[in-house]
Amino acid sequence: MSKFVRARQRRVTIKDIAALANVSIGTVDRVLHHRGEVNPETHDRVMSFVEELGYTPNLLAKSLALKKYFNIIALIPEAGEANPYWEMPMTGLGRAMEELVDYSTKISVFNFDPGDESSFVRQFDRIAAMHPDGIILAPHFHEAATDCLLKCEEMNVPLILIDNNLDTGTRLGYFGQDALQSGYVAAKLMHYGLPDCSTVLIVNLAQNKVITRHMKRREQGFRNYFEQVVPGYCIQTISCEIDIIQPDEPERSLEKILSDHPDIAGIFVTNSRVHKVARFFTGHEKGRKLLIGYDLIAANLEFIENGILDFLICQKPEEQGYHAAMGMFNYLLTGRPVEKVNFSPIDIIVKENAVYYQSLNNTNSI
Repeated sequence: MSKFVRARQRRVTIKDIAALANVSIGTVDRVLHHRGEVNPETHDRVMSFVEELGYTPNLLAKSLALKKYFNIIALIPEAGEANPYWEMPMTGLGRAMEELVDYSTKISVFNFDPGDESSFVRQFDRIAAMHPDGIILAPHFHEAATDCLLKCEEMNVPLILIDNNLDTGTRLGYFGQDALQSGYVAAKLMHYGLPDCSTVLIVNLAQNKVITRHMKRREQGFRNYFEQVVPGYCIQTISCEIDIIQPDEPERSLEKILSDHPDIAGIFVTNSRVHKVARFFTGHEKGRKLLIGYDLIAANLEFIENGILDFLICQKPEEQGYHAAMGMFNYLLTGRPVEKVNFSPIDIIVKENAVYYQSLNNTNSI
């Protein structure tokens, strides 16, 4: 029986790959972990056997052999009734916690107030003082988060970003949506449902009007579609920022805007709080508006089902949390780099498929 056949009948090891490629175990290790110089021809030969045999490292054995304890800390916004979206990335992090409990790895989650930059900075400084092996960060406040990246570089602590990417600084990888492209998709959906020369309202809802870079890029992508792709249709866009902490908001602002612009035919909400706008239109005299927002949270599902909310753009936030944690663990254990950019899918949810997607999310969370 050949070495190749024997290798395929049991779990493949680095020793098997070395024997088949006729190289040393050390050479295989350098190829797999990108350490040191390896002849390109040798590299390709080793990787061909890795791919053909479906080699995966025995992470449990490696973690036990290293006798190393990994401490990974995630810093994400507070969830709860005011911000239910973040319960979904938390579910993904929870899945990773359960899977890594036997691998001498602890994942802790710290939260900050998404309307208070000082809360974000204070929590990050607290985490940095704990000297973790890796940090997973939702960079909600752009300038403060950029400073966090620089601090991680100084401390030599690997960092993974979720939900929102940054253009500067060094990070191990990013897991989240392509915000610009998702805004473009939203505009295309809006365009299909509107007559020429319509007016569209872009609504940014946030605590203390903390409009994230992610929301701004969604708005930019939305505007780009109408301004650059279909300028001949004369679709006008207007934008507003509403502080949802204030009493009677967003109802008060929406009432005024719709009075000032009675020709508004469509509304695009740049985050998961679209249900607040949908609730405003429940039984409202202002008439039907084409309404688009983000994320399949329970509050949004209600309005998708009753037809007030037309489209939701979703991004599998549970998977963002899970894959960010697993990517960090694999990097700490094996040294294998994470893909720099890991975009989530841009899923379009309507009344007819919402229940299917909800069932799929519940299944993935088990």
